[in-house]
Amino acid sequence: DLPLDVLELPSTLAETIALQPGCMAQYAQHYASGGPPPEALVRSCQRDVHFFVRYLQSASVSLGLSGEAFDPMSATPAELRAESVALWQRYSPVTAHPSFTPFAGEAGLYTAQGPNQLAYLLCYLRVDAILHSSKPGSTGSASVRSRRDGPQRWLNPEFASRLRSQLLDKSFSGSERLASLWPLLAADSKSPGLARQPHPLPPLPSDTSVLFQRA
Repeated sequence: DLPLDVLELPSTLAETIALQPGCMAQYAQHYASGGPPPEALVRSCQRDVHFFVRYLQSASVSLGLSGEAFDPMSATPAELRAESVALWQRYSPVTAHPSFTPFAGEAGLYTAQGPNQLAYLLCYLRVDAILHSSKPGSTGSASVRSRRDGPQRWLNPEFASRLRSQLLDKSFSGSERLASLWPLLAADSKSPGLARQPHPLPPLPSDTSVLFQRA
């Protein structure tokens, strides 16, 4: 019983590495010539800044409609649509068309599935920190070097072994997760053993600007 961003982190990490251009060129070859895939094809498979902006917009709609500032149960359809557009617009560089509704795209899917999709956004942030060793004060030149030299380091057996020991082979206590899931139990004097525990993984960086600059 672990947080979803812990359960999904290994697969998200593997997918992100596999889609990097430098990595794809090593395992995806033309069936006849044996040459690397076309650059346009490689880029089309990679998640770039536009992917994360769309993800951020959809998460904003899903979480905003579930927040305390808005009551979707008492709102009219027009009010619900207006609020969803405003939440989407918060992270949009262009103005929404009058006939636009976020529910027609991924935001509708995320809203139906619930706020659990936020866990995958956390996964992408954690993956970026793992692959690029994100640290406060990192420079743009360091980001470029990490992206250029990354495939050689990420496909290194030593890197894989270190990740396995930190993520796959690590044992997380289910009782600690239970306390995090039920904070009311932690405050209950009848359950002194269920003290609230910290998240099993290190905290995420507070500044995500480097993530978007790297795309």
